[in-house]
Amino acid sequence: MKICFYNVTASFIPGGLETYCWEAGRALARRGHDVSIFAGNRGQAWHSEVKLVQFPFRVEQDWPNFGVRFRRLMERLSFARHSLGALLAANFDAVIVNKPFDFPILWQAQRRGMRAQTLFRSGGTDFFAGDRLFAGSVRHWASSSGYNARQVEIRYGRQVRVIHNGVDTQAFHPHPRDAALRATYGAGENDCLLVSVGRLVGWKGLHVVMEAMTKLPESARYLIVGSGPQEASFKATVERLGLTGRVRFAGRVAHDQLPKLLSQCDLFVQPSVGEEAFGISVVEAMACRLPVFASNNGGLPEIVVQNETGQLIAPGDVDAWREALAVGVREPARLKTWGEAGRQRADCEFTWAANAAKIEAILSAQGNAKCAAS
Repeated sequence: MKICFYNVTASFIPGGLETYCWEAGRALARRGHDVSIFAGNRGQAWHSEVKLVQFPFRVEQDWPNFGVRFRRLMERLSFARHSLGALLAANFDAVIVNKPFDFPILWQAQRRGMRAQTLFRSGGTDFFAGDRLFAGSVRHWASSSGYNARQVEIRYGRQVRVIHNGVDTQAFHPHPRDAALRATYGAGENDCLLVSVGRLVGWKGLHVVMEAMTKLPESARYLIVGSGPQEASFKATVERLGLTGRVRFAGRVAHDQLPKLLSQCDLFVQPSVGEEAFGISVVEAMACRLPVFASNNGGLPEIVVQNETGQLIAPGDVDAWREALAVGVREPARLKTWGEAGRQRADCEFTWAANAAKIEAILSAQGNAKCAAS
């Protein structure tokens, strides 16, 4: 099949949604499909197994500030203006979108003759006023977690299939410990090095771990990987709390370098105060044999098994996080046991190969026939 992942941010934002496009796309390509990603004209391809086709657009921050969802919708519509012709000309068998903001272009493309199957693979709840009017342009509905699937079903009244995201467990695997590398992250041999990976935005809740660390032993160290609009704010919080010597900011790290970095750490923390639809970075950490402490919200309880692969903790509850982290700091053997179980769970339950096979099954069930406009 000729398959398109249509997502403006896939080329320039290093987030979970973008990882999904590239990794699920690669897994489908390895199954023999011709896969392209249509994205904005910023950034570059993550690898060569999927074709990247780029188009101009006006970034969301350049639109009047009538709210985040207005800006994101306008960003997508500006992208659609330049990509619609190519989408029609490519004659894809299937087009996959990840945000309701792209429903209007599917609707418009179908009005102009596009007969590709359409799949909405949701990993969030970026609904907007009027999105239901275009929902008929979607044939297949899927979500990355049962939690998110229920939200989508309520919104659109469609049956949604759960297809968990995954990781490449051959690429993400434990690496040997490197004392010198750990030292660059501010951790000695006997320290407990916590790590978070992701965009530095407020709802990720990194401040919760920072607050919790103020009453943890000095051996608790924290490595923050990623970049984003709240970076300066988080650094100011570290300074205010007197944690400058115990918290390090690594900045953005290339995806293929993450396994080695994660392997130098002792505990992955995902303290999100907003809802995580899934959490690819969590599974990547598990694949590297890291235990995970995560907020008990969204799709995270579908990944982390309480007292087996880590801990699920009340979102935003600094005292609860402090208590849980204190146990981890003083019981490294328990962390190691949870990490081993996490690796096994990632290898069995969450791989891109499994994700791609399920997408292929949905599309192939239609006998590769292209659908008419709704």
